[in-house]
Formats: sequence, C-alpha cells, structure tokens
Amino acid sequence: MDSYDFYQLEPEEPRRSRAKTAVYLGIVLLLIIGLLWSGISGAVWLVDQMNTEAETAVTAIPPLSTAAPLPTPNPAHAVNRIAFVNAGGQVETIAPDGSDRRQISDESFPFQFPTWSPTDEYVAAIGGRTVYRLADSLDVEARPLYASRSQNPFYLYWSPNGRFLTILANHPSGMGLHLAPVDGGEDDSRLLEMGSPFYWDWTADSSQILMHTGFSGDEARLALLDVESGRGGPNAALPGLFQAPDISANGRYWAYAELDDNGLSWLVAADADTGAMQRQRHAGQVALSWSPAADQLAFISGGEGRLDFAGPLRLMDAATGETRLLSQGTVLAFFWSPDGRYLAAITGKGELGNDVIAAGNTRDERQSEVTSRSSRHLGKSARQHPTITLNLILIDAASGESRHLTAFEPTLTFITQFLPFFDQYALSHRVWSPASDALVLPVQRDGENTIVIIPIDGGSPRVLGAGDMPFWSQH
Repeated sequence: MDSYDFYQLEPEEPRRSRAKTAVYLGIVLLLIIGLLWSGISGAVWLVDQMNTEAETAVTAIPPLSTAAPLPTPNPAHAVNRIAFVNAGGQVETIAPDGSDRRQISDESFPFQFPTWSPTDEYVAAIGGRTVYRLADSLDVEARPLYASRSQNPFYLYWSPNGRFLTILANHPSGMGLHLAPVDGGEDDSRLLEMGSPFYWDWTADSSQILMHTGFSGDEARLALLDVESGRGGPNAALPGLFQAPDISANGRYWAYAELDDNGLSWLVAADADTGAMQRQRHAGQVALSWSPAADQLAFISGGEGRLDFAGPLRLMDAATGETRLLSQGTVLAFFWSPDGRYLAAITGKGELGNDVIAAGNTRDERQSEVTSRSSRHLGKSARQHPTITLNLILIDAASGESRHLTAFEPTLTFITQFLPFFDQYALSHRVWSPASDALVLPVQRDGENTIVIIPIDGGSPRVLGAGDMPFWSQH
C-alpha cells in the first residue's frame, strides 16, 4: 500500500470543541513539559489532542501466524508474580492475590523499574548508579551487573534467551548501550553502541539488536547491531518520525518509520524474508507495536503539523497493508495482551484539575525531585504533583469492540517516565498478567502510591498495597 493520503476513516465519536481542546492541550502540555524525566534528556513526549478528521471504515483483518513461545520457566522458581518498588524504595515481589510478599532487595538507596527475566528466574533493577540482578527469593544475595560513577543507568531490557541484559546509560556525549552477561559481574559489562536518543528491539535468537538512534533523517540510524562483535550494519532505512522499532513475534516483519525523498514520514511494515513493504503515510510521530500472536501492527500517531504520537489507535495487516480504526479517541499509550486478543489503551479523561497549571511554574523543583531519589519517599507523593485522571480502555483486536475498565490517577513516575516511552517499555516491562486476564497499574489512592490489579472481566480493582512501578512476570 503506497497511498499518499492520510487516513480517511469515519469518526466514531463526536468532536471535542476547539476551545475545550485548546484548554486541555495547554494544561497537559504544561504538565508533561514540567514533569518529564530529565534522565532521558534526548527525548520529549507531548501528550496532545489531535483535531479529529472524517474517516471511513476499511476491511477487518483476520488473524495470521502464531507467535513463538517465550523461554520455558524454571519450575523451581515462582511464576505469575508482580515485582514493584515499595514505599521504602526497595524491590518486592508478590502474588496477584496479595499473598507471599517478599522484599528481594535491601540497600540504603532506592531502586527503579524492576523487570523480570524471560524465564522469571531473576528480576533486574536499577539501584543508585548500579544495575542489580535480584532473585525472587529471600535468601539470595543481589549481584551487581553494571556500575559506574559517571554513566548512570536508566533503562533495562533482557535478551529473549535471558543470558544478557542490555542497559541504557547516560554518557557525557549521549547515551550508551551496554551489554551485561547475566552470570557476570559489574566489570564484565561492555559498551556496544552510542546514540541519543536510543531505542531498540532484540531478534528472537538474541544475536542481534534492531536499533534506532538519533531522531530522524540523515543524522539518525536504523540498523542491525551484532551483539557478539558489537558491529552495526548499514542503515536499513532513512529513519522517520518514530521512537522504538519492533520485530514481529515470528521474526518475519520489522516495523519502523522512514522518510521519503520529499521528507515525508511513512509507517513501514517490512517483510524480512521477501523485502516486500506495506507503507502508510502518517501525520505527527508514530508509536507502534506488533501483536504477540499475529502479523498485525497496532499504532497511534499525532495530528498534521504536530510531533507527538497521541492519537487514534489503528491496526495494520502486515501482508496486505489494510488498516482499520480501533479507537477514534486520543490514545496516549497501548499494550497488547500476551495472547494477542486485546489491547489495553490509555486515554485522557475529562477536565484536568486546576492544580495542573502549577506544574509549569515549578519545573526545576519537580525535575530535581524526580531525579534525586535518595530523598524521595515513594509511597507518599500525592502532594508532589497535580492530579491528572486517565482512562483504561479494553479493545478486542478482532471485533474492535471496546469497554471502559477504570479511571485512575497515575503516579508521578508513570506519567513522566513510563508513558512518554511506552513503546520501548512495552518490549521489556509487562503490565498484563500472563493469562491475559488482568493488568497491574501504579495509581494514586488516598494520597499514596498504590499497586492495583484491574481484572478485564469487569470485577472490582484489587489493591495490593503501597508501591510504584509494578510489572508482571512473563509466566
């Protein structure tokens, strides 16, 4: 599909008035600019509403090939558990029913963004300037995999085989991608590549990384990086307006955005076997993610003349290029269920509180508070940022039917560090349960950061306790 037209799909809900939209945009923009995590200095996220355009429906997309299974978990280790950062800044794991709660770190500094290994044997987390391998056990000592006095780590992503951990760290000249063997020590990690910003996805055999560095155009790169040699291949395309590339579950398709000779950005689903491409012109930036169970690419993109990716959610068939609308509303982020049946979409909700306006007046103070975590009490942060309410929507990928699951007030970390880069975090950190029957979210409840499970069957949310940054195990 090589049309130069933007999407023309029939609107499914009424427009918001332009005056109301302008107020909403200004308030959210102040919040995001004021609170955005300074540790990821090369990227900016703007949560904006787009001006809705008239659109027409297209043919539904049948399911295609099935996904390759994840590595088999070690039966000696617990599965179906949630890792999170407790109110004291330490990593805990817990069963979804609230039982068997374990604190698996015990350090004098707080931790960030725990992520399960593909076999669920380990949890990796950032503590201070060090990356630790933690075991889901009360009697196994933490193992440092990376440490630096000046090159602070801020993002982790396991290889599919669980043998390596890729670590993104700040460097004086940009961002560095480091590789750490899971059984190694802090002196065994090595620098693979530099770039700013830096996004990537692993190939299924864990031998290569599809990386996107820089923003777009001639100064950016989209190439395969060989893990063993550390050598990058030639540019696969001239990168367009997107963040994280994605490789389909069966390894056949790549998804990214590229610029054409006129400087226009196109969403691309490229067949690695045949070289065939499905291309769709998009406005704004595009954020994309493959279904884990079919060759279907979900994506959102901003409005014409904008650089954000918040917008309607659509689904493209990789083989035919046929695209259909799943949600007309402005989607800020979305996440596939492990079985590929559903997408969980996060949207804005109604009017924001007046306190949000204050965010733009206290930017330096708030950024300092976010990055200086040694003095932050993670469980009591309701007074640290204005209230914003989001919606969690469940969408059936086959039928397009949607259902509102809950409205929630996100934690500061969720709104400023996770959502702006959800397309990258969706590759490494799971918010869905292994059985695809629930999601876990960090929310503000009664002035406290709280871990809450949201069943998709309409059941009541289940509170697990105080904490932030919860992520589910793979199995």
